Amino acid sequence: MAESRYGYASSGTGTVTATARVSVSVTVPKLILLRVGGSGAFAAGTDTVDWSLAAATPAGIVNGNNTVIAWDGTTAPTFTATAGTVALPASAWTNANAGTISCQVTTAFAAGGPAATDLTVAIGGGTLAHPAGANVGAACTGATTAFTSNSVRTSTWTYSLDSSNAANWRAGAYSAQITYTASGT
Repeated sequence: MAESRYGYASSGTGTVTATARVSVSVTVPKLILLRVGGSGAFAAGTDTVDWSLAAATPAGIVNGNNTVIAWDGTTAPTFTATAGTVALPASAWTNANAGTISCQVTTAFAAGGPAATDLTVAIGGGTLAHPAGANVGAACTGATTAFTSNSVRTSTWTYSLDSSNAANWRAGAYSAQITYTASGT
């Protein structure tokens, strides 16, 4: 619909005015972005934080059968994670009023192996906190952390495996999955 007005002076002198208004409307879509891990401009897959354990004590364990070892017969062996820590980049951005990230252990380790409480995350530099703080297993059950909108937030999340209880884990391959969810309100 057009708005039309006029100004008129029958005397033909003086100033006349006419105004017309236009309403302007802009709709900005709401967007939120989250990236954990990966490299390059496009990463569609899920990164796997991967550890293998190696026997630390008794000393000198190698692959083989019927190999002599100096074991006292009373002390349980100890194991160490061969990879140590695994660092993944994490980034988030939103133009919503407020952004949050939550985490959930959506697939737990199978019984007999490590537990989510054996995983920790250290936040290295940057402006994006891990939603569960350092303890994945105890706190990654819907814990959230807020981040400011309209600014890219980044950090490095460094995952570690506490293998101090590994002598109680049965042999095998164990997998778990942690799902991170970014929300904007």
